[in-house]
Amino acid sequence: MARVSTSKRYDVSGQEMWERIGDPGRIYEWHPAIEATEVLDGGKRRVNTLGDGGRVSETILEQAERHHSWRIDESPLPVDNLIATLRVRDEGEGACVVECEATFDPAGVPEDEAAELNRGFFQAGLDAL
Repeated sequence: MARVSTSKRYDVSGQEMWERIGDPGRIYEWHPAIEATEVLDGGKRRVNTLGDGGRVSETILEQAERHHSWRIDESPLPVDNLIATLRVRDEGEGACVVECEATFDPAGVPEDEAAELNRGFFQAGLDAL
């Protein structure tokens, strides 16, 4: 099983950042690779449509204080068994760190290639904030 993680510091409070990114159904509003998000089953599932038209079906596993986790159920991406977490941590007064991490099994590509794809996806979201 492979693991990737990335993080970035921002000069806004953790609460302000969480208000922006905390709702799993609104990821399309801030992540540049996601064109649309359809929320299903009362918020327990989401389907993200990517810029190239690909669709990623996910189950929201946990929503808690400043973090949520999800599992990819169906995807055109070269990963199986992906479970990811998005977290916001306070970093002093008026600052925070957003962390993204995932574990997964590569599917049809070398592990380093699958890891770089996932790291790049997370970093694109962090850079867009």
